[in-house]
Amino acid sequence: MAGGDNTADVVICGAGIAGIAAAYHLAVRRGVTDIVLVDERPPLSLTSDKSTECYRNWWPGPGDAMVALMNRSIDLLDQLARESGNVFRMNRRGYLFATADPERVPQFIERADEAAALGSGPVRVHRSAGSEYHPAPAHGFEDQPTGVDVITDRTLIRRHFPCLADDTVAVLHARRCGWFSGQQLGMYLLERARASGVRLVEGRVERIDTAGGRVRAVAVSASGGARTISTPRFVNAAGPFVQRVGRLLGVELPVFCERHAKVAF
Repeated sequence: MAGGDNTADVVICGAGIAGIAAAYHLAVRRGVTDIVLVDERPPLSLTSDKSTECYRNWWPGPGDAMVALMNRSIDLLDQLARESGNVFRMNRRGYLFATADPERVPQFIERADEAAALGSGPVRVHRSAGSEYHPAPAHGFEDQPTGVDVITDRTLIRRHFPCLADDTVAVLHARRCGWFSGQQLGMYLLERARASGVRLVEGRVERIDTAGGRVRAVAVSASGGARTISTPRFVNAAGPFVQRVGRLLGVELPVFCERHAKVAF
C-alpha cells in the first residue's frame, strides 16, 4: 500500500458474510467510503459458503428478542431480493414439523400460539379437509402469509404433503422461513460495496495498535510484505477466528466453535 492506501476510516477483519454485510451497510447504506476489508482467503470461502443458508422467524422465548431481530433481518432480505431481482434465489417455503403422536397435537397448537405472542404472525388451525390452507410455492417470496399453519386433518395433510408417512396426524408449517443462496447474497453485497469504494486486501491481521483505549492502526501480513493501516475503527468479523482476533485487542470473547453437518436432497 502506498499513499492514501495506508489509511482507512474502518478496517474490517474477515470477508465472510458478516464482514461483507458490515462493509455493505457502512458503504452503501451509510455512505462511509474509506473501508478496507482484510482476509487471507478468497471472500466467502471459509464457513460462509457452507452454512445451512436457511432463515426463520420461528424462535422460542423467553422474550421476543430473537423474533424481533429475525423479522427485521427478513425485512432487509426482502428488500435486497427485490432490488437485485432476487439474484440470491430467496424462497419462502417455510419450516415444516410433523408428528405421528396424537398427544403432541395440542403441543403444536400451544407452540404456535406462543410464537404468535412473540411476534411471528397469526395462527391458522386447519381441522377439516375443506379448510383453506395455502401451500408454499417452490420459488419466490412475495405475497406469502406470515405466522403458522397447523393442520390436524389427515386428508388435508396427505393432499399437500404426500411424502409424509400415512400415520402423520399433524403438521406445523411456520411460514416466514425459507432458504437462499448465501454465496450469491454475499457476492451481491460485495459487488455493491466495492462499487461504493470498499477495498479488499488479501492478508492476515497480525496486530492491532491502540492508545488511550482507542484503535490507532492495524498491521497486516500479506504476500507483498507487512503493511500497517492507520484507522480509528476496527470490526472483528473473523468468524471461527473471532476469539484470536479479539485477543489482539486484549478482549476475551466467550465464543466457541461447534461442528455441524449439512445434508441436501
